[in-house]
Parts: sequence; structure tokens; C-alpha cells
Amino acid sequence: MMTRKDAAVANFRGGGSQVRIGVYALQLLLDLLVLSGSFLLASLIRFGEQSPGDSWDWVLVLIPLYVVVGFYGRLYTLDSMKSLRKSTQRAIFALMSTMAIILFAFFVIKYTDNVSRTMFFLGGAMSFPLLMLVRIPVFLFVDRVIGDRFVRKLFIVDGVGLRQMAGYEVVDCTELGLKLDLNDPVILHALSMTIMEYDRVLVDCRIDHREQWSLFLQAAGCIGNLLIPELQSVVSDHSKLDLEAASIRVSTGPLDLRSRMVKRVFDLTISCLLCFALAPLFIVIAIAIKIDSKGPVLFKQLRMGRGNRLFYVFKFRSMRNEATDMNGVQSASRDDHRITRVGRIIRATSVDELPQLFNVLRGEMSLVGPRPHALGSKAGNDLFWHVDVRYWLRHSTKPGITGLAQVRGFRGATDTHRDLTERLRYDLEYLRNWSILRDIGILLATAGVVVHKKAY
Repeated sequence: MMTRKDAAVANFRGGGSQVRIGVYALQLLLDLLVLSGSFLLASLIRFGEQSPGDSWDWVLVLIPLYVVVGFYGRLYTLDSMKSLRKSTQRAIFALMSTMAIILFAFFVIKYTDNVSRTMFFLGGAMSFPLLMLVRIPVFLFVDRVIGDRFVRKLFIVDGVGLRQMAGYEVVDCTELGLKLDLNDPVILHALSMTIMEYDRVLVDCRIDHREQWSLFLQAAGCIGNLLIPELQSVVSDHSKLDLEAASIRVSTGPLDLRSRMVKRVFDLTISCLLCFALAPLFIVIAIAIKIDSKGPVLFKQLRMGRGNRLFYVFKFRSMRNEATDMNGVQSASRDDHRITRVGRIIRATSVDELPQLFNVLRGEMSLVGPRPHALGSKAGNDLFWHVDVRYWLRHSTKPGITGLAQVRGFRGATDTHRDLTERLRYDLEYLRNWSILRDIGILLATAGVVVHKKAY
């Protein structure tokens, strides 16, 4: 079943995001050349050569500061690349803000005597028109050369007549044998793999399927719309209304590109440092596991990740190899005979979770996010998504090694429905209110719950 679907999915995957990243990099490179060239020319005009000593050092601060300000000002984003006006306005604002910050810093640290005012203002004056000019070829390249490839759009047809939509690649679920089923993680994985490389997803389905598709698009973390053809009849000037306009947006994704980049850089930085610092501990644990029982050091288990796509999570093996539960149907209990002697120690201190740092490095997980669950996990006697269908929404971002629910005390076995619903409540709260500062706070708070009463 998985093989047939994955083969069908492969025909529709592409590199829209790679094209955009290339354009962003090109615009960034041009901006850096403009800034460095402008201030170098200003230096030559003022001094007849590159300015000596401290008179040039501050430029090495101004240029990366401009990149940071532009990054947070949405200068290198999809809407900037597709709008010459927005790109120009944001570039001017970024340069003005950067120069203002530099001037304020000069004043605070009393550095003004070491800076050539002529070079500073002349370089800035030359940068403004050049930053505007270098945006024109990039805009024309995006608009006339790349065209529809810059924003990849997918039109999914499910159980209704096939329509053609200009600028969209079309997927007919019936033809591919894909039928949305919120009770089947494998189907969700296959559908999510279908849409993961697209920037916009539009779904045309039967009325009674719209609620399911809406939930799926939100859980996939994409920008998704549902086609509502009957809306055309209530628009006064529907003769000018194309079919795409008769739709409603049901999903925007929890994090934009800028936030995802910040989170990813943070994850990579901290994970690399932790892997280096904890390497001796990893070796000791690995030796202890091999001495204590037969079997591999690491345990791999299939779990649901971002966009409801499946991946293998890594843990130190804490159970006897022959008694390992690959689907997580049976939660560990206090007197669980499957757990080894070393396993009890590493589970009680949560050390068994540390190999998930490798999942973070691979891009499958984040340091902070909703915890990934095994496919057979239950709250009481019911599968998690049977308890609350909103369970799938928690997968709109990458799963984490720790999360808000864990630092609020909800971790370990889920013996009752409340154990799940409370975790879900905090997971959704985390998605609504994400910030990098909150991730840092959760990581710090995790130190206080490493040892807990449900750690067995």
C-alpha cells in the first residue's frame, strides 16, 4: 500500500522552494555588493583609498546588521520578490533603520570622532538608489522567466468532476487511489507527501468532505484553500470572478519562512553543542546497554511528524530486544518486566531521549515542539485521534524533544482521556503563541522535569 502511493506521489513532487531560496540568495548577494561597493567608493572619494583603521571597521558591522534588519522586515520573502514596490520600500526602510541604529550606537559609545561623516552619509546616499535599481532585474526575472515555477500551486480534486485551473498542477485523488481518511495515518502520510513541495494547495471536494479536508490542510501546516463553487452565485460581478476566487482559506501554516529559519538555526546550534558535550555520556550509555542485554544500542520507532508525515525516532534501547513494542500499543508501566536494569535508570532520568538530537540534526524534529507519538498510542483504551480529532493539528509543525505540555507536567503514560486532552491543549497553545524566546524558556524549564513521577 505504501509503495503504490509513494510511487504515485513521486510524480508530483518538485523544487519550488529551492527556486525561491535561490532568488532570495541572489537578491541578498546583490544587496551586499551594493552596500560594500557604495561605502568603498565613498571611502575612495574621501580618502583616495580604502579608509584606514576604525574609519572602515564600522562598515563591517553595518552590512550584516542590514541583513538582520531586512530579514526581520520581510525583505527576502515571497511577497517582496513578486512586488517591486514592496521590495523597494522594505529595502529603503532596512537601510534607514540600520543607519539609525549605527548612529545611535556611535552616540552611546562616543565613537563619532573615529568615523568619517562624509564617508558615512555619502555611502548611504549612493546605496539608496542602487538598492532600488538592483531590484528591477530580480523582479523581471521572477515575473517573466520563472513565472508559475516561483510559486508552486497544487489543485486536488476529490470525488467531483475534474476541472483545469490555470497555473495549478492537478492531482485527481480517485485516479491515484488516494482517499482522505483521518483514521488512517498511512493515508495522511501519503497525502502530506503529495503536497509538501507546494506553496499553495486548493481542494475541490464534496460538501460532506470539506470539514475533513479543512482539518487535513491545517494539520499539514500549508497555505490551503477549499473551493466553494456556489460562492460564484452570490458575488455581484461574478463575470469577472475566476474559479479560484470562489474559495476560502482554511490554513496558513503555524510558522512563516522567517520563523522556521530562526527556529532551525537555533536547533542546529544547540544540538551540535549538546552532541559534542554529551559524546562521552553517549559512549558510556552505549557500553552499559550492550553489557546489560542483547540487542542494538538504539531503538527506532515509526512516529508521526510534521504535516502528519511518518519518520523513525531514535532512542536508547531501554527494553529487552525481544519484548520491544514497535507500534507503542502497550505503554510502559511502573513494574514493566520488559524494561532492563540500565533501561530503568535512563528512563527515570529521560536520558533515553537524547538520541533524538540526531533527529533534530536530520531535520525531522525540533528541540521544542509537540512530542511525537507512536502510531498505536492510546489514551485509556482509545487511539489518540479517536479521543479528539484535533489531535492531527498538533503535527502542523515539527515534533520536539520537549514541549510546553511536558514542562506543564503532562508527560509519561496516558492512562485516561484527560492525559491526552490536556497535552493537546498545551500543544495547540504552543502553536498559536510560538516565539524563539518561548522555546528558550521551555528548554530551561525542562531541566526541572527531567525526573518525574511518570518516568518508568
